Amino acid sequence: MLIETADKSGFCFGVQRAIDLTGQAADKYGEVFTLGPLIHNTIVTDSLEKRGVHIAADVQDAQGKPLVIRSHGVGRDTEERAQAVCSVLLDATCPFVKRIHKIVSEQPADSTVIILGDGGHPEVQGIVGHTRGEVFVFADLAELKAWKGPSDPQKPLFAVAQTTFQVT
Repeated sequence: MLIETADKSGFCFGVQRAIDLTGQAADKYGEVFTLGPLIHNTIVTDSLEKRGVHIAADVQDAQGKPLVIRSHGVGRDTEERAQAVCSVLLDATCPFVKRIHKIVSEQPADSTVIILGDGGHPEVQGIVGHTRGEVFVFADLAELKAWKGPSDPQKPLFAVAQTTFQVT
């Protein structure tokens, strides 16, 4: 049987960028921490662990050490805490996710932001952490339809979606 690999197989560019950046940091610093698993792939995270990349559950776990913000991104407050306590802060957030952070952070504080995605996913938690006004997260159409609306219906309303969100 012949098995062929598709031309477009492998990681998306954002994940590959995060893996490359983290590997380079491990080569440069010897010991590096990622804030949570770099990506959702234990083969990759186990391989990086062998190179000196450790998973930190919290910023404090990497105090005084180099820290990589994983591809999912983090909220603004987490970035600020990491800058304050880590020796080096490397941002491996996917550029598409970073763009969503920028979009929501630029909305007026009196606006409402709707995020379509999994509220328990690190990417969505990071997006929420860049909003300034009222924010609501919806995992599916049923939740959105059940929503009673923002506290003030006159507020501007903006919607974004988790980059890996799949509607089923």
